[in-house]
Amino acid sequence: MKKRLITFKVTDSMIKWMLEMEASGNYHSRSELVRDALAEFLAKEYYNGEIPSNSRIKEKEQLNKI
Repeated sequence: MKKRLITFKVTDSMIKWMLEMEASGNYHSRSELVRDALAEFLAKEYYNGEIPSNSRIKEKEQLNKI
């Protein structure tokens, strides 16, 4: 499988949120967060709008709340 680079623009507030998630210890990098978010988005579309209960983003946000 050949890897490809994908780029996109985000708002300053989104960058701030990503940095907060990284600083909270939920993610090692913004790239990891983006990969998880994209995987969750694809899973949500695949499951007809239902986010799987084992979603990594949901799991990491719950850890952050503890």
